[in-house]
Amino acid sequence: MTRLRFAPALALAALFACARPTPVPDAFPPTLGPWHRTALRDLPPAQPPDAIPARTIEAIRAASYEGPGKLDARLYALPTPAAALDAVQRWSPRPDTVFFYKDRFFVVVQWRDADRRALQAFLGDLQKRFPSK
Repeated sequence: MTRLRFAPALALAALFACARPTPVPDAFPPTLGPWHRTALRDLPPAQPPDAIPARTIEAIRAASYEGPGKLDARLYALPTPAAALDAVQRWSPRPDTVFFYKDRFFVVVQWRDADRRALQAFLGDLQKRFPSK
């Protein structure tokens, strides 16, 4: 009888253990509109370049692009959508920087001397690369 009491808890734990988080999307293609990727790298989650608590970061992918200006983009894979929303709410605005989140991903884009229309198109195309649930 004692063993049966713990069976539902074990089944629930096994279910959550098998659940896989949404994989990191291939958000930074070689070209995105008139922008051409010049660098792509994975950064160590323990040393984030932005003010996001390292303990909440599962992965960081960064890319640099050139085109009608220059821009750098960073994608943070966080454990939950709530963690990504928290990052958005705690983010301090910076000049020439935009950010957004989709599901459990938080994205930061910084630019230099970029054409505004081309930048807006880049951001729109980048947001489309994240799967909708």
